[in-house]
Amino acid sequence: MLERIKYPEQVGVDSKVVKAWIDFLEINKTRIDSIMVIRDGKVACECHWKPNEAEIPHELFSLSKSITALAIGFAVEEGILDLNTRIYPKYFPDKLLKLSGKQREYAEELNLHHVIAMKVGKVTSVLDNKEKGDWLEDFLACPFKFRPGTGWKYISENAFLLSWILQKETGMTMTEFLTPRLFEPLNIPVPQWDKNHDDIDAGGWGLKLSAEDISKIAIMFMNKGVYEGKRIISEDWINRSVYPHTDKLYPIYSKDSEYGYQTWVDHLEDGETVYRFTGLYGQHAFMFPEHNAVVVMTAKENRDEIILNPTYDFFPRAFIEPTEEIDEAKAEKFKKFLNSKEYKPCFRCPTSRNLAKEKIIGNRLIKVKSLRNLSVISAATFFMWRERIGDLDNLKFNFTEDALELSFTEHGCGNQTIKAGMNGKYERSYLKLGEDIFVCDAQASWNEDGTLELFLHHTGRSQIKRLIFTFGAKTVKISSKVEPDFDTLAKFNVEFNNGIKVPDFAYNVIKFAIPVFDKAYANPDGIGFFAE
Repeated sequence: MLERIKYPEQVGVDSKVVKAWIDFLEINKTRIDSIMVIRDGKVACECHWKPNEAEIPHELFSLSKSITALAIGFAVEEGILDLNTRIYPKYFPDKLLKLSGKQREYAEELNLHHVIAMKVGKVTSVLDNKEKGDWLEDFLACPFKFRPGTGWKYISENAFLLSWILQKETGMTMTEFLTPRLFEPLNIPVPQWDKNHDDIDAGGWGLKLSAEDISKIAIMFMNKGVYEGKRIISEDWINRSVYPHTDKLYPIYSKDSEYGYQTWVDHLEDGETVYRFTGLYGQHAFMFPEHNAVVVMTAKENRDEIILNPTYDFFPRAFIEPTEEIDEAKAEKFKKFLNSKEYKPCFRCPTSRNLAKEKIIGNRLIKVKSLRNLSVISAATFFMWRERIGDLDNLKFNFTEDALELSFTEHGCGNQTIKAGMNGKYERSYLKLGEDIFVCDAQASWNEDGTLELFLHHTGRSQIKRLIFTFGAKTVKISSKVEPDFDTLAKFNVEFNNGIKVPDFAYNVIKFAIPVFDKAYANPDGIGFFAE
């Protein structure tokens, strides 16, 4: 466990600037789960918005790619892999023989360096069905759009190919390979990593680590491969990882940015260089080598425009000369400020308990009809899984003095129960959905219009889920909502993938179209029928 100090100024972190940063995030209604500020290897301060906790792993999305790149680095150093290896002749000669013209020419040139630098030349769809498809075959079947090495395109499947190659050469999954090389030396519990149908780690997504775990890896990376005086990976590999293998990229959300080996390199206005691991929905590790400092964030936020550039408005400005003097009163006040942060459900129109209706619906089985993706979690979490859940069904409401207990089933899952506080407090449940264990902190409330609203904070996950139940004599209407919603995610994808800023009029089109997609696919509503 990283050492905690009593007051940020002791290691040269200005608590006033940190407070201003957190105030900025909250004013902009940024959904932050955890932040940690580390300097000289010590935690200067941390803030975990309740019910989030420091030790609970968080889904990392594309931040997983940076860990995959480290695995490739170990394999290169040990002589297992060579960056000059041509992928098709070695691993897919039969596929190569079936190609012709430019497609064959490009396939013959593709090497491991191109894959790790995101310069493959293939462009895949983010909507590929990972449940039904063969991840490797789908990638190989995708045609080359440009000659490898001549352009850059951010494709998650590139990192999956790296994971496939590593397992092909070692017989170990990425997780197994990294455990003695990275996780154990940094005292990180062996994490979960989503896999494909052949038990190959996803590579480009699906890794779960806590904010502290991310911090340890970032400290090691920033210190050129050294952690607590011990060499973990070579300085040469870190230098390769932060070498700009692209031209300047997408200065939409971040400062002047380049891309190395699955790692972003930001150049600040004063000439300072910052390394960054980044994943969708606000998973970030900012590394400031000139200040021996790391800033880590986990979140449920897809508006990078209010995270990346604004973070650089507060850091490195927050780094100051350390002082041993401690103002005990200020230290306690700052600690209370950090400990006061919390996600609140903000129910639509809460009212007191509806005991009469609870008696009518309590313990009655409800059969549900809906599209496949109706679930107690969001499609953004499970759409890249090899096994889809969904098909929410077999609901039963049981009301106690202070809580609601909702039992249900989902596709491929046994009976599950969510406990939700009805007294203004969270109740915690552990759900087994697909291959994952979910930490679900929930509250529930009756609304003035007679609907029952369930607020599901999936701790360590990317979105908050709301289920609103409207009860009739024989039916139950189920309305499903997520936060953050999909229109801002669609806007982000368009801007990131094309390097352009979406104008307001175009964003209005997105906001009009997304609800149709949302209800037809990502976040459908449902109708239930009392079965007894």
